[in-house]
Amino acid sequence: MQKSRLLFLCFLFLQTLAYSQKGNYVIKQYTSENGLPQNSVKAIKFDKSGFCWLATESGIVRFDNNNFKPYGSDIVKGLKSERIVAMMTDTAGTILAQGLDFQNIKIGSSSSQYSFLPVLTDTNISFVTTGYLTQSLALDSLWQSIYDTKTIPAVKEPGGLKNGDIYLFLGEDAWFIRKSGPMKLKPFASEPTGSMVINDNYFLQIWPGNKITCWNNGIGQAGQIDGELAGNKNFLRGEFKALWCEQGSFIYAGGNVYELSYKNGKVSSRLVISNLNLEMPLCIAYRPDLNTYYIGTGTQGLFTIKISDFIYSNIPPESGPENYYTVGKTSNDDIIVINAIVHPDNTSFHVPLLNNHSRAMYTDSEDRVYYESEFQLFRYNSKTRTLDKNILQLDNRAMAIIPVVEDNTLLLCTHSTLYKTTLEGKIIWQKKLPEGTTATALLPLRNEEYLLATSEGVKWYDLKDQKITRSILDSFNIRNVYQDNQNRLWIGTDGKGSYLFSNNKVYSLSSGPRGAFSSIHSFIEDKNGNFWLPTNNGLYKVAVNELADFATGKSKSFFSSAFNNTNGLRTNEFNGGAHPNFQWLKDSALLLPSINGLIKFYPNRLTADFPQEKIYIDEISIDGQPVVLSKINESIELKPTFQALNIRIACPFFGNKENLKLEYNIGNDIDQWIPVPSSGIISINTLPAGDYKLMFRKAGSNKDTPNASIAINIIVSPFFYQTGWFLAGIVLLMASLGYLYSRRRLAKLEKEKLKIEKIVELRTEELNAAIVQLENSEIALKQSNHVKEQIVATVLHDIKSPLFSMRMAGKSLVKNWNKSNDENLDQVIGLNQLIGELSRFTDQFFSWAASQQEHFKVTKTKFSLQQIFGDIEALFKEILQVNNNRFSIPETDIQCFTDKEILVLILRNLVDNANKNTENGIISIQAAFKPEGLQIQVSDTGKGLNAFQIENFLNRDKAVKNGRMGSVIILEMLDKIDGALQVNSEQGKGAVFTITLRENKS
Repeated sequence: MQKSRLLFLCFLFLQTLAYSQKGNYVIKQYTSENGLPQNSVKAIKFDKSGFCWLATESGIVRFDNNNFKPYGSDIVKGLKSERIVAMMTDTAGTILAQGLDFQNIKIGSSSSQYSFLPVLTDTNISFVTTGYLTQSLALDSLWQSIYDTKTIPAVKEPGGLKNGDIYLFLGEDAWFIRKSGPMKLKPFASEPTGSMVINDNYFLQIWPGNKITCWNNGIGQAGQIDGELAGNKNFLRGEFKALWCEQGSFIYAGGNVYELSYKNGKVSSRLVISNLNLEMPLCIAYRPDLNTYYIGTGTQGLFTIKISDFIYSNIPPESGPENYYTVGKTSNDDIIVINAIVHPDNTSFHVPLLNNHSRAMYTDSEDRVYYESEFQLFRYNSKTRTLDKNILQLDNRAMAIIPVVEDNTLLLCTHSTLYKTTLEGKIIWQKKLPEGTTATALLPLRNEEYLLATSEGVKWYDLKDQKITRSILDSFNIRNVYQDNQNRLWIGTDGKGSYLFSNNKVYSLSSGPRGAFSSIHSFIEDKNGNFWLPTNNGLYKVAVNELADFATGKSKSFFSSAFNNTNGLRTNEFNGGAHPNFQWLKDSALLLPSINGLIKFYPNRLTADFPQEKIYIDEISIDGQPVVLSKINESIELKPTFQALNIRIACPFFGNKENLKLEYNIGNDIDQWIPVPSSGIISINTLPAGDYKLMFRKAGSNKDTPNASIAINIIVSPFFYQTGWFLAGIVLLMASLGYLYSRRRLAKLEKEKLKIEKIVELRTEELNAAIVQLENSEIALKQSNHVKEQIVATVLHDIKSPLFSMRMAGKSLVKNWNKSNDENLDQVIGLNQLIGELSRFTDQFFSWAASQQEHFKVTKTKFSLQQIFGDIEALFKEILQVNNNRFSIPETDIQCFTDKEILVLILRNLVDNANKNTENGIISIQAAFKPEGLQIQVSDTGKGLNAFQIENFLNRDKAVKNGRMGSVIILEMLDKIDGALQVNSEQGKGAVFTITLRENKS
């Protein structure tokens, strides 16, 4: 008991309080160095189509979050000065700008297909410096009378309310101008430092020292601004800038931006951005849907400041690096990470849990947290803040801790073993996993069946029989497995792709944007049927069924929303390989581990839908000549000689750029889509005559997605020789020529008729000759069949005698077994000779028989003659010793190109024949190139052949009759390889057999 108290006091001492993070923004600055034409941005407005318009001293500039497009005097016809001094919107959302020469420019909404071009307008506009534009003849008349009384030029700075009322203050002149007429107001002794419209229908004036007057229906109410702005020293000194836009009223002071609001007669403030370094802020715009501020400056260009979609807690430094894997949770939504506990309000404190390498965690109903630390099971009581170390020694790293509800026990899975224990760490049973299995995760299925994620694939494991009943993806290291409500398995690997297992089939998922889906750390399904996928390259949201349909081939596209550094993540790399590695909180927040901090966000608050902004055609030019968009109705007509059609498109999407990928298609292949370059310009060079549809779409869209695509019809007119009239003329001309030709042809045919009759007679004679030839072929076939019958008879005769002799020799050997060894040896030698003769005869016959098959093919290769000479020498070495013969084979480096097996068969027959007819002699094999081809000679010093024997050897019919199968095989095989045989012999001096291979020449 005393030990537990001491441990508890130690924990209280080590646990230190930290505070939640502030000021998490993503700031981008655009200047003349990265696309902005000029660094002085005086006004920022968004039109109804979604485009951002900037007033600069280089003209009006349109921004679509990707490209800046200036509209100067070259585009706005009649514009005298590029310098834009003012730009405001009216209550209908129409943007109007004014140049240095008081020229008014109108920016309306874009059409359904083509973007709007700014144009000069004669509309009488009473410009204001804050609030909404309105047409007010009373203001113009009043201002003119004031202006005429001034000895120095005066600057008009009225404020327009959304209801059309206007406030005008200039020294002693103070007016409230309504539609019914102007009303004189009491002026103030000093000019305010800043003035602006607030809450659309009130006018606010601000003096140093936090003194304000808020006007409502021409009645001023003095007071001060409450909230965080009241303590800003710069603001109190009057060093601030009042900024207004349709979405709110703001004060910039001391590097901070404060939002003002008016309610119940009081003006309050709240800090929205801190620690900025703006030298001369001039204007502001705010997009609540993106939680992004746009601030224009006098010298620093344009700033976009996005409030992060993600929240990071300040973890105490003593807890160690914020590289997290396992994320635990208690019943009151306290989050357990490495050596720290984070409260729901994002405060945290240090706890020495020693869980730096833990990959599995479980919290029971008493808020006791079980986890593994260096192969030991620890338990931390979050209520008493006590730690029980090593309640169980494990054999390896724990990868899963699963509660068994039925008996209130725990199932622990390490890399190699399953443990069932009590909540106190007592082992109930311990079972080794099958040999060669390295577990990385464990998922309960049913009836004591579990799904094992391993470094060797996904296994179905029967706990009762301790057997693996099924296995998939055996060559992959599995990081996580998730089973959805349709019993589909979603599988993530260690960088080798992600997979879907459905209906007993494995489907590979798309690699995803920038290959991110190759490493999905978790498949996190929300209540709306979406996956949240943390990867090594950002966080993605995708509809579960859309992803499944794409993987199984039911659909051709799917859309995934990307979240990365652009949305406020410190890093795009998340962590996985732990269980659990995410947590849902009661307020619908989701927490994820990354290599740089614990990430908290609210999925239902994120803008993660498909980009809804339309795609617009911005510019069209044909061979460098611009086309006026207003003159295009339905189709673009091109001459057949056109060289280049350039089209610029734009889509004013200000979300994450990863979520808008434009692509185009032209032609009939609807599945071939080409990415549109970041410039938005595509070039089409030459097209055959015909009608085309040029399609632009957002990647991931389908036919039911709104605003997903636009189409342009293109007609390429044909050359004159491709027109129907030209073709009709050609047909008429060809018909006339055909008629004339047919007349001449008939006359010629009459002349050729007699010639054809003679040819028929000649062909008849040739046919008769062919019949005679066919009859001769029939006779030859009969003779060939007769020859084969003779060969069969010869085979039966020749094989019968050796077999009979072998039988008799065998009987004699058995009968005389007890005789002397010399006699038995002679009989064995004789038997061996008979077997050798029978074997050689069999080889010869079957080689010939194989060559007679219909599908027999000659396979020519390049090989060394020396190699096959050596093989023949080794084969016949012992056979030659029987007749006391020897080889003489000179070395050669000749390479031969023919069928090696056929050539070896021929040479073996010739060597065998030479050995039979030679005793105490020499058998030679040599080769040489001759003009007529490669010659190979097999010669012997035997008894030789006479002319009659040579003729019988070279005549196949006689060879068959005389039972010389060897010569028949040699001659037929030589025909197969385009060879010829020549025999030279002189009786008593041996014979020379010369093979000539005509295809082989040096």
